[in-house]
Amino acid sequence: MSWLGKMIGGNGAAATEVGRGGSLVAGAKLIIGRQEYGLAELGVRTFRIHPYSGELIWKQNFSFNLVITVDKEEHTGAGFGVVRELSDKRGLVAQFAPPQPVFDKKLMEFLAQRRLAQKTVKRR
Repeated sequence: MSWLGKMIGGNGAAATEVGRGGSLVAGAKLIIGRQEYGLAELGVRTFRIHPYSGELIWKQNFSFNLVITVDKEEHTGAGFGVVRELSDKRGLVAQFAPPQPVFDKKLMEFLAQRRLAQKTVKRR
């Protein structure tokens, strides 16, 4: 399991399936500059974009907008991150600073709903 998968809190299979299967995190997107990206993985303070075709480099600081859908409502939060890994195989892995408290609460709700949905799928 990747270190990002461990931070997300998955048991291995669920956390890495999202990244390796090529599917994106439903209900979440990231905007860097004017470019919009789907997320391969999303954790409490980390995310991964794959494939990534932007101009960021390793250890670069950047600003972004994270858009998530919680209970059929779209919420946007601005944030600052730093690139931790950048490769063709894994894409861009970044760590970000805690967002504003109101958006942070919505992000935790989003991640909780996602974990619940993953557990439901496993039981079937």
